[in-house]
Amino acid sequence: MTSIYNDYFGLKESPFSIAPNPQYLYMSDRHREALAHLMYGIQGDGAFILLSGEVGTGKTTICRCLLEQIPTQVDTAFILNPKLTAAELLAAACDDLKISYPQGATIKVLTDCINAYLLEAHANDRRTVLIIDEAQNLSIEVLEQLRLLTNLETNQRKLLQIILLGQPELLVLLAKPELRQLSQRITARFHLNALNRDEISAYIKHRLVVAGAKGTFFTKPAIDRIYKISQGIPRIINLVCDRSLLGTYSEGELQVTPKIVAKAASEILGPETQASPNWRLIAIASIGCLIVLTGLIILMLTGQSEQSSVQVQPAVQQDTVVTIAQSAKTRQDPTEDASTYVTPGPQKRLEIAEPLGVSTFEETPPTPSTISTPYANQVRESLTSLSLIRGHDIAGAALNDLLQLWGVDFTDPDSASCELAETIGLFCFSSIAGLNEMNDFNRPVVINLNNQWFTLTELDRGSASLKVGGTTHRVRITELLDAWSGNFTLLWRAPPGYKAPISMGDRGPAVDWLVNRLQVINDRTGPTSQGYVFDGELEVRVKQFQLTTGLTPDGIAGVKTWIKINGADDINTPRLDGDSF
Repeated sequence: MTSIYNDYFGLKESPFSIAPNPQYLYMSDRHREALAHLMYGIQGDGAFILLSGEVGTGKTTICRCLLEQIPTQVDTAFILNPKLTAAELLAAACDDLKISYPQGATIKVLTDCINAYLLEAHANDRRTVLIIDEAQNLSIEVLEQLRLLTNLETNQRKLLQIILLGQPELLVLLAKPELRQLSQRITARFHLNALNRDEISAYIKHRLVVAGAKGTFFTKPAIDRIYKISQGIPRIINLVCDRSLLGTYSEGELQVTPKIVAKAASEILGPETQASPNWRLIAIASIGCLIVLTGLIILMLTGQSEQSSVQVQPAVQQDTVVTIAQSAKTRQDPTEDASTYVTPGPQKRLEIAEPLGVSTFEETPPTPSTISTPYANQVRESLTSLSLIRGHDIAGAALNDLLQLWGVDFTDPDSASCELAETIGLFCFSSIAGLNEMNDFNRPVVINLNNQWFTLTELDRGSASLKVGGTTHRVRITELLDAWSGNFTLLWRAPPGYKAPISMGDRGPAVDWLVNRLQVINDRTGPTSQGYVFDGELEVRVKQFQLTTGLTPDGIAGVKTWIKINGADDINTPRLDGDSF
């Protein structure tokens, strides 16, 4: 898909299309967990899998991504329009699975055809999955018919699995008493929430990078406005961003501003509607405020009356000084009798009042907002401008900083490279992802910020540590996200003899090492001799490990799986959370 602004911004295609393209799926923590739930459900033995979420949160896109990763021995049928009768839905499933049936077939005939297909598929060691989008539109009768379809089973598993994708109304529907049998058959549930502010910034940058962008184009205030308008719903983000880029192009600008975003949102979503005032509530609130205000005035007048009744000195201003001094002294030493400081002479009152006032100011402990710590100062200094922190012009120097965290230091820092690192068993992994996905690896990384290279050594919710040579700087996460395009490079330790991802049928030192490491991680004992073959049992163990660590359970020991294994069993691995070695 192309837009008239693509050439203007140097894009190869439109980055904010609302089509469910898995290539543009931004894998936030929620989306990655949702995909893992679907994969787990398909590989399990249950009948129903449920993925719910608000309109536009990315349910269909996740499902498209699932279809790209689904095992080859799984046949799928995808129903996009579930506003059908039971017979129509069964016929649609037959059409998708290429099951022949007579014209005008009844529900029984269609069910028999599907059951015969499922039995044949099971005999051929194949599995069948029916995916239904917008499942909140299904009637109770159709849902009950779907439940009956899943009755066909062996001693080990159901012959048909059904994935229901729907809006929150689906949860209400499934909670009805007449659907309790179906609800009890749901073995995997996940509710997909909207993106937060930081994830929106990473989401926009991710889609721009995939589309070939060389810059971000969206200013921080513009992203703030997008967050306020979209409330984190990806579909709305796409619509607003697409129209904002068009507006920026029309005005001949290079950066999207909050003004352009607001105009784009009004064109796409319409003007913000303002609710008509509820005059009854306003009247009740006004009366309540009037009552409270009247009570406060009465209390103030009463307090003034009591104060004036105990005053005995005509010099009101001097007595006020004494009162303040007494109060301050009482706070400093509550065991001291405040009356001992009351003297009749004005000169004595002033002598006592002045030092007490100074002492009170000096001894009052500072509030948290006034405490000045080196950490706080460091953050404030770095916030003045990220460009003041001089990074490396050459990526090799930053990579050398990263290698130092692994206990390696090249003589010429600028010459450090991934090829040299491989000679000592450390491999580079480079990717473009969001902050959450990068943080999930829990490894220090080399990143590029404003055309300068830094080594990101520590990360928490509010700030990050960037290493440049022997100096470490603290920056706020928001500023890091504004200057970061999503690129990162980390190091991982490869097993002996590793050449490529290993899977079923492979053997060699890398397979032997994998068996040993999984045994250590799971506190199990098993064969330790060499020559172990990557068989079905090892594939199951790899999938289990991938599921527990948030990876897609494909049973293939690739780079991400090795990285997770490093982190699970190797104490000599630097951590991004600060627990290095």
